[in-house]
Amino acid sequence: MSSPVRMSGAIVLLVATLSHAADGDPVAGKRKTLTCNACHGQSGFKSMPKLGGQSAAYMIAALRAYKEDKRAHATMRDVAHALSERDIADLAAHYAAVPKVVGETTATAPAGAERCAACHGADGAQPVVPEIALIAGQSAGYLDQTLKEYKSGLRPHAVMQEQVRDLSDSQIAELVAWYAAQKGLSVK
Repeated sequence: MSSPVRMSGAIVLLVATLSHAADGDPVAGKRKTLTCNACHGQSGFKSMPKLGGQSAAYMIAALRAYKEDKRAHATMRDVAHALSERDIADLAAHYAAVPKVVGETTATAPAGAERCAACHGADGAQPVVPEIALIAGQSAGYLDQTLKEYKSGLRPHAVMQEQVRDLSDSQIAELVAWYAAQKGLSVK
């Protein structure tokens, strides 16, 4: 089989898998959030990501990455290893069903935001595909930590590493502050 045919077959299989998994039950997912809420349900945790409003496809991809040890975080790895595919789909459906905080973009985007907009949307609230994170309204501590982990290579992702490679700490701080101030994600 030729490589383009294999590649298109793999893409179809991935989309079908994510589509099927995204058919989770948001009510069942809400019942399964007790462990999640211990950390993610607290608005005061500096570097804890907000989950409410993320797409089901993104949540599924992130939880699978932890489960498959492709994302390094000891607690999330242990939590994800304990989740079944049904649990992942249900949790993803729950968090996707949480209403986003809506509103106008605040202030003018800082220099460098265009590199983020290519994938995450102009204000970080309209990712170009559901598997990309919504970053509008994300906690500043989490955004700062994540961008610095991409820059250092601690968190591998070829596209993100390329995008942040030449950003200074002050440019990262400006981007983080601006995206955190946008309307989008909620704590639960």
